[in-house]
Amino acid sequence: MQVRKVGAVAAGALATVAAIGAPAAAMPSAGAAHSDGSAVAVTAAAPAGTAKALDKVGEPFFQPLITIGVGSSVNAAAWQICGSNAVAGPGAVVTSGTPHTVFGDCTNANVKLKQDTVPGIISILDDTSVNAVPWQVCGSNVVAGVGVTASVSSPATVTGDCDNANTLITDGKNPAGPNSLISVLSGSAVNALAWQVCGSTAVMGVGVSAGVNSPTTVLGTCRDSNNKISVREPQADIPVLSNVVLDVLPLQICEQNSLLSLVGLSPTVNSPANVLGGCIPPHAIYE
Repeated sequence: MQVRKVGAVAAGALATVAAIGAPAAAMPSAGAAHSDGSAVAVTAAAPAGTAKALDKVGEPFFQPLITIGVGSSVNAAAWQICGSNAVAGPGAVVTSGTPHTVFGDCTNANVKLKQDTVPGIISILDDTSVNAVPWQVCGSNVVAGVGVTASVSSPATVTGDCDNANTLITDGKNPAGPNSLISVLSGSAVNALAWQVCGSTAVMGVGVSAGVNSPTTVLGTCRDSNNKISVREPQADIPVLSNVVLDVLPLQICEQNSLLSLVGLSPTVNSPANVLGGCIPPHAIYE
């Protein structure tokens, strides 16, 4: 048993120190008497467990009263257009005979956090990922805003994976570590409007996105807002939305060619949509 507290009992000139929960030390034997009436006490050697407990006395231990946003990540409006024909905002893009090709992966607003922060007695948003409006256009023909995209003989190709707003929060198991009295949104993933268009022709806003002889191809996998959290142990005495995933209005358009898009039209002619590695939509895993 780990000993954290010690107690001392004193009587006159004799004192015995014993670790709470450890075997009692041997009684002192009487020593030689002095002319002033005092006595010298000779104690037996303390057991090994008691000695180790006594070594703990005076060790520094610090836990903050309050921690806010320690070891956290915040992304706002992280947009990526990768291997695509696209409008990001208001405007128009017209391409002809201009292929867009990325040899490799496209990654946007992906976060990995380690829960190694010493939490405060009150812990708020510690070891937490906040992603606001992370948008990714990957191997696609897209209007991401307000406008028009016209792609003629301009294939969009990504040879690797497309990853957007994926969060991994690790190392939650720390039984020896201190816990908080109150924990609010610590060790959590908060995503708002995590949108991905992958290997598709589509509108992510208002407008028209048209493709003629412009196939959209992703050879890898499309992942949007995939979240995995190692639940912290020990948890706070009063946990409030800690070690949770809050995913607000996620959207994945993957391997799609349809006339009607979000708010607009996306007509295609001889422009197939292909994602060879599959589409993994938003989800959460706890372990």
